[in-house]
Amino acid sequence: MISSLIKSIKNQLTLIENKIHQDESNCQYICLKLSLEEEIPLSPISINDSFFLSKPDSHFALLGLGSFISLNSKGDQRFSLIKKEFSNLLTKWYQFSHLDYTYPTAFLAFAFDGNDPMNDAWAGFPNTLLNIPILLIKQQHSSQTLYVNIKRDQINDESTFVNIKELLAQLIDASKLTTQTNRSNIENQCSEAVKHNWQSLAQQAINEIQLGQFDKLVASRRHSLPTESPISVKHLIQDLIKHYPCCTIFCSQIADKTMIAASPEKLVTLQHPDIQSDALGGTIFRAKHKETTSSAHSASLPFFLNQKANQTEAETSESNKLLKEHQFISQAIYQSLDPLCHTLKMPVAPYLIKLQNLYHLETPIQGKLMNDFDLFDAIKALHPTPAVAGLPTQKAKDWLIENENYSRGWYTGAFGWLNGDKHGDLSVMLRCALIDSKHSTLNLFAGAGLVAESTPEAEWQETELKMKTILEML
Repeated sequence: MISSLIKSIKNQLTLIENKIHQDESNCQYICLKLSLEEEIPLSPISINDSFFLSKPDSHFALLGLGSFISLNSKGDQRFSLIKKEFSNLLTKWYQFSHLDYTYPTAFLAFAFDGNDPMNDAWAGFPNTLLNIPILLIKQQHSSQTLYVNIKRDQINDESTFVNIKELLAQLIDASKLTTQTNRSNIENQCSEAVKHNWQSLAQQAINEIQLGQFDKLVASRRHSLPTESPISVKHLIQDLIKHYPCCTIFCSQIADKTMIAASPEKLVTLQHPDIQSDALGGTIFRAKHKETTSSAHSASLPFFLNQKANQTEAETSESNKLLKEHQFISQAIYQSLDPLCHTLKMPVAPYLIKLQNLYHLETPIQGKLMNDFDLFDAIKALHPTPAVAGLPTQKAKDWLIENENYSRGWYTGAFGWLNGDKHGDLSVMLRCALIDSKHSTLNLFAGAGLVAESTPEAEWQETELKMKTILEML
């Protein structure tokens, strides 16, 4: 298989090289596109600069191997800087009407805070990363396509093909490996001191809200656990895909660390001019409530949210809190996108999304983006949403950075992909694990949205349950 792929790549390059000379093009890069006749099972590969993304319900997956071009940025202008660099790069790619030559697709991931120093657990990770891989495999249903990025001046350089062969060999070998057991004897034990300190933070945040300083604050925490044996990333991702099919599953390996997320929250999807962002907020423990529907998304809410006449006083209080928290998020996202769109709409009431152990309230917000704006403009307008920071957003973000006493890094940032037309799809970096194989450590992240009616104990339990997204797979 590898030999035939290399032969196809070389044949295409011969054709494109002749065409470039005819066109007198001054391009520097070429992106080849080949349909794969023999399907390769896609999963994360344990090499540096590898990226895996899966949307199981959509039967869509991307696997990127190697770093062809990597752009890093940080600071308050990080999105503008990345946009400018990426736009400049795209002018250097060869374009031809034949479908075998195209713009590259890039992976994008960024931190919650543009000024995050990315130290401690995040050492080695860039604040904001746009990576164009050497090889990219895209799977849509049963169809797979291979994209290969090559420098024009290396078309006849045999070392280029040696590198491509090695990456393809690792991909095919990894697809054949039987995954090891993923049981790592990890115990999710937090000391009473850790719990007390976080609940004190939560109470402090609730006090600020009750004093009128904020409408909402999203307090988060990191939980670091030793791992007695190596974690099988491939096995973990396969389990997440199986048990969380309506989430976006992400895996990125940088140096000795692997970042994994299983996010239920879409930040933005853009197929210009169509744009969508999902407001996700309001968390309910499924074990506490009866299910009223078997579908993953339902237009009808469970009894404790829409049949107040039959609710207990505690259920009514919980309903009001959940809907209040959710409305803060949906209204803020609508207001953020409104100046960028010709039209914008959202449903009157939220939907219900069901995960393995949680319900979430979800409101899709859809519109038509104006021609003057693109994906990066939408990201700047939306991030951070009140679902990960609070309201007022900037004031809440500043308060959290000052008081949480740890670096969020990529947690509650975002991840996804974009292409040369700046179409793309990004999800909020939630339900995260950062695996540090060098130091045999598993870092888990979770947060809880606080409003005036919140209680520290209930919010602590919410963070515990969210961390189980990863832990129960181990």
